[in-house]
Amino acid sequence: VSTQSTGSSGINAEYGGKAWYSFGGKEHESTDFHWIKVSRGYRVHQEKCNHVPHGAVVGFQHNNNKAVFGVICHTPHGHIPGKSNGQEAHYGWGGKEETCRNFSYIVVRQ
Repeated sequence: VSTQSTGSSGINAEYGGKAWYSFGGKEHESTDFHWIKVSRGYRVHQEKCNHVPHGAVVGFQHNNNKAVFGVICHTPHGHIPGKSNGQEAHYGWGGKEETCRNFSYIVVRQ
């Protein structure tokens, strides 16, 4: 996922391989991240639905070990990668953590 270096969450290899993410009400950046790799025969797509779909990309927040899911937030700023607890989503923008209710899950399936 590639996004602009200022004001948006995601990963942008053009700017020194940094990743932007939201946490604790703020937008943060890091150079310590991993790419999601998909094996041959699998595909990645977006799925807009009112429940967490089978194959949704899952991660964990380290402060409470609760599952969060990879999503694409559909915002006035564009389509921005973020995280969801299954009910609402959050993304980083302009130094802040923003809330979004219009999002699609990132799903991996065969």
